[in-house]
Amino acid sequence: MQNHSHIRKCPITSNDEQIKYFDLGNIPLVNNLCSTREEALNAKRFPLNINYYPASGESSLDFAVDSKLLFRNYLFKSEVNIPYIEHCKEMFRFIQNYIKIQEGTQIVDIGGNDGTLLAAFLETSDKKLNVINIDPSENLAPLSLAKGVSTVTEFFTTDVVEKLKIKADIITSTNVFQHLKDINDFASGVSRMLLSTGVWVLEFPYWVHDMKTNQFDQIYHEHIYYHSVTPMKMMMEKHGMKIINITKQNIHGGTLRLVIAPKSSNLNPDITVEAYLQLEKNYGLDYHIKWGETVQIHIKESKDFINNLKSKGKTVYGFGAAAKGCIYLNAMGITYEQIDYIIDDTDLKQGKFVPGTGIEIVGREILHEKQPDYILVLAHNFADYIIESLELDFNGKFIILIPDIKII
Repeated sequence: MQNHSHIRKCPITSNDEQIKYFDLGNIPLVNNLCSTREEALNAKRFPLNINYYPASGESSLDFAVDSKLLFRNYLFKSEVNIPYIEHCKEMFRFIQNYIKIQEGTQIVDIGGNDGTLLAAFLETSDKKLNVINIDPSENLAPLSLAKGVSTVTEFFTTDVVEKLKIKADIITSTNVFQHLKDINDFASGVSRMLLSTGVWVLEFPYWVHDMKTNQFDQIYHEHIYYHSVTPMKMMMEKHGMKIINITKQNIHGGTLRLVIAPKSSNLNPDITVEAYLQLEKNYGLDYHIKWGETVQIHIKESKDFINNLKSKGKTVYGFGAAAKGCIYLNAMGITYEQIDYIIDDTDLKQGKFVPGTGIEIVGREILHEKQPDYILVLAHNFADYIIESLELDFNGKFIILIPDIKII
C-alpha cells in the first residue's frame, strides 16, 4: 500500500513467526491534525493492528507508515507539559548516580522535540554542558535553538553519527524508541556515539504495564514497536551493550527508564534487571491474546457510555488532543456529534480538527464562554494535573475511560 510497508520479521531475531492479537481496523494518522472538519472526516486511513513475535516477546504493528508523513511537521510540543519538565530535571539528578557531571560534559538527546529536556538539564546543572538535540521536526528546531540548545534537524541514523563525529558521555532518548522502524540502526548508532564510560538513558512506554492498565491507546501509527525488558535485553546485547538498571516512571501513563552502558563498561547490571525478566515470564502469548479480546469489549462499553450521556442531552468536551485521545475516539467511532470540542493548551493545535472525528480543537478559554456538563480527559496519563489545572475554570464533572470508566 502507498506510504506504508509491511513488517514481516522480528527486528531482534529476524524470525518471521508473528501472531496478530489486536486489530483496530483502519485509523487515520492521529497526530496529523486537519484544517477543516470536512478534511478531518475524510482523512486517509491506514491499517492499525499489532502482532506478537514468540521468538523474542516483542510486539509490533503490522504496517509501518512512512516516517516523513508522521514527523516532519510535528504538532506536539514538550514545553507545554509541566509534569514532563519536572521529570527532565529529576532525570538529570538521577543520571549523576552513573556519570559525574563536569565542565563540558557532552550530552545528546535523540528525538528531543523542542529542546525541553536539554533546556531542563542546562537549568539544573551547575556546570557548563555541551548539549545537542537531534530531531527531524523542522518546525520545532527554532524553538529548540531559542532555548540555547544546539539542534540537528535529522532522523537519527548511523550515517548521522558518522557525519557528526561526536562522542557522548550521556545519550538520552525519551518516548522515541517506540517510534522507529529500524531500531537496529538506531541502537547501532547509539553504540558508536557512546563513550566507553558513558551511559544511554532510554525511556519508553512499558508494554506489560500498558496491557495491565488497558492502555490500548498507546497503539498508533507513530508507535511501531511495543517494548518489554526481555526483548530489549536481547537487542542491547546484539549491539554490544548491557542494561544496568531499570526504574518505573509515572510519566506518559507508565514508562520504563533503562540505563544502558557499553559491554566493556565497569558498570554492571543490578537486581532490577533480573526482577523484570522474571516478571515478564507471566506475560506470554496467551496473555496478549486474552488482553486483545478484553479491550475490544471495553471499547464498546466506552462508546455506549458516551452515547448514553448524549442521548440524555448532556454536553461533553474533551481535554487533550494528543494521539492517545484521538485513537480512543476513532476506536469508539465518536465524532463531533457526541463531543463538541477538544481543549488543548498547545497553540499549534488550536483551530485544527482531529482526524476521523471532525472535532475542533480549542483553547481552555472556551470554558469562560460555555460550560459543558462533562469533560472527557483524553490525556488520561496527565489526569491529575489536568483536573487540578481546571479547578477555577470548570464546575462540571470529569470522565476518565482508562483503565476503567469512571466519573469524578
